[in-house]
Amino acid sequence: ILPRSLGMELGTECTHIRKLSPGRPYCRSPKYKSILMSDVLVYEKNEHVVTITLNRPERHNALNWELYQAATDAFDQANADATVRCIIFTGAGRSFCSGDDIVEIMASGDGLEGVVSAKTDSPKTGTNPPLAVAMKNSRCPIIVAVNGAAIGFGMELTLLADIRIASEKARFSEMFIKRGIIATHISYDLLPGIIGPAMAAEMLLTGDIIDAEKAKEIKLVSHVTSHDELLSTAMDIASRIASNPPLAAERAKQALRMKRAHQEDSLDSYLTESLGALAKTNDHKESVSAFLEKRAGVYNGT
Repeated sequence: ILPRSLGMELGTECTHIRKLSPGRPYCRSPKYKSILMSDVLVYEKNEHVVTITLNRPERHNALNWELYQAATDAFDQANADATVRCIIFTGAGRSFCSGDDIVEIMASGDGLEGVVSAKTDSPKTGTNPPLAVAMKNSRCPIIVAVNGAAIGFGMELTLLADIRIASEKARFSEMFIKRGIIATHISYDLLPGIIGPAMAAEMLLTGDIIDAEKAKEIKLVSHVTSHDELLSTAMDIASRIASNPPLAAERAKQALRMKRAHQEDSLDSYLTESLGALAKTNDHKESVSAFLEKRAGVYNGT
């Protein structure tokens, strides 16, 4: 459940906002569109797609404790909702996410040592905060729509997505080295597999900023769009994912997760078991009927 601070509802035509009373659930409009808002995050559901927007534009969506918790809760809620089939993750304003808020987190208390201790949910998570764990364990495919700067841990969040697209204004940097620290294992584990060992080493050792076109060239992102078309492009991809049989999409997502976690030994048996299980589903039968009848399939996840 999202915190009570996420207590806002947007009307059916998205023309007005009103606060919800504490504890009151948000309502679905006739168009199946609903929005929850807080001071730090926006959670919008449009049919089978949820868009999670970091909403601290005045701080370049830097992560403070409140935003860490709100974003973690948002991913947990989306994955707990069986009707959600895809998640779009983006930021408000000029930046996607500039990493930890230096003023509220890095420069307070015990500094970095306190941050690492506070972020750690359990010994199993290491230096990964619960937000990273929630993204790693997501049942739903995640599309990150990078609208601006993705710096430090903000860049690492993009690596946890299944699909990365960028606006022409996007910028990326593994800035950790310039602060006298190093990235978490998210970067060392995932970045070399995405852009190759040499380019990953260059980003991690220099902390240089790269632009959207360079990001596409090195295959960090799969699409670069105009800034105005970023979210519509993300929604187009998400809608195409959501239109597929959801059980098959979940199985494909899990197989990708296993490959990313280097679980090749168990991946083959998982794929064999999945093919057998999916062949018995109503959605598979519906897909065959829809193909033969030359119509779009209607899938309910059974």
